[in-house]
Amino acid sequence: MVPSRQAIYLTAFAVVAVYFLVWPLWRAQFPLEIWPTESWSAYFDVAAAHGRPIYPSPDLLIANNYPPLSFYVIGTLARLLACDPIALGRVLSVVALGAIGIEIALAATLLGAGRAWGAVGGLWFVAIMAHVSTSYVGASDPQLAGQAIMGAGLVWFIARDRAGRSCFGPLLLMVAAGFWKHNIVAIPLTAVAWLTLRGGARSYRAILVSGVAALAGLALCRAVFGPEFLANLLEPRAYGLSFIVPHLGHLQWLAAAAVVWLSWVVGAGRDDAARFTALHVGISLTACIVQWSGDGVAQNAEFDPMIALGIGIGVALGRCGETALARRLGVGGTRDLAALVLLVRLVASERQEPALVMFSPTFRAEFVASAAVAGAEAARAAAVAGDLFCDNKTICWMAGKRFAVDEFKVEQMVATGAATPQQIDDLLRSRGITRFTCDPRAAAYNTTQLATKAARGR
Repeated sequence: MVPSRQAIYLTAFAVVAVYFLVWPLWRAQFPLEIWPTESWSAYFDVAAAHGRPIYPSPDLLIANNYPPLSFYVIGTLARLLACDPIALGRVLSVVALGAIGIEIALAATLLGAGRAWGAVGGLWFVAIMAHVSTSYVGASDPQLAGQAIMGAGLVWFIARDRAGRSCFGPLLLMVAAGFWKHNIVAIPLTAVAWLTLRGGARSYRAILVSGVAALAGLALCRAVFGPEFLANLLEPRAYGLSFIVPHLGHLQWLAAAAVVWLSWVVGAGRDDAARFTALHVGISLTACIVQWSGDGVAQNAEFDPMIALGIGIGVALGRCGETALARRLGVGGTRDLAALVLLVRLVASERQEPALVMFSPTFRAEFVASAAVAGAEAARAAAVAGDLFCDNKTICWMAGKRFAVDEFKVEQMVATGAATPQQIDDLLRSRGITRFTCDPRAAAYNTTQLATKAARGR
């Protein structure tokens, strides 16, 4: 029996997703710093689990500009399971990635894509995340779990809205997600904008009550954690257009998905699904670029438009018969072209870490050697008396050292003019904090471009 186009598309995107997952899943086993927030989060996870303050005094050289929920949940789970919070966080990120893929499929299906095409959108998201966002996939950071919670709220919201029922519950879940990670703004803004456009007392009531719930949550945090809560959450950082420009090139990874989605949405008129996805994509892209204006904002700002486009391409593939292109190529030909564009963009890259993992013994040996170096560096750090300022916080974490300096806070103190580099050095000296420079091999930052490996004879 000849397999259907649906089966072919699903298989192709699933194979690509699994292929790119090889790298972050394999890398997660090593005690190497993948991203600086791994050990940063772990310190606060442990503090939360043991009832210690998670929002430091502003006069310390550490800060916590994240909301509290993730620290209490991950810290408590790590304590109950007697496991390292970094290891737990890495597992959670992969589980959350799969959950978001499912949520994208469900959201697209609710918007009329059909299950198979919605699943293609979800698989595309998993594949592109596992390929280009490996600082978060398989790494310990609360971002992806927060996106999964927010995504559940989105699916619930679409289902309730299409059934003509109150959306208070989904909005409340989105509020809770905001107290897990506060930069996930596109989904709640889209929901509020959609309800505002729809109008009606029920919509306004849901917006008002959920807004009150968010303010009540902030007031509760202020009461529980004291003035340090807002002081940390609003920790000064530098802003400017110059921080946006370096990130703009990364949007090329979303260009193919944007073209596929636009090919459907521009001809869909005032269809509800088209209007909702247009609102979602537009708000998420705007929020992404605005967040990039902050110094130190990383790829996580891009996750919202990735999710929005995952839903968008699912709906576009499912309903591509409505497009002008389908009238020329036919529905099957249009889907073939769209799938080909998406797949080629996914795989056409020098970044082929899974191939290196599977076929390069030298590459695999590098990580084994780096893990040994990290262990030796942790032993060296543990032998130094007093507090350390590690350029690789995971080494200080492995050495059992107290969290004394957050490099991001001191960088922003300099960037915002609150201190000079000399004043930072004087502060470190007065507080008995020693700078500790780690062997660069003790991190998972190895260059993984195939051309670089080939030039090195690897």
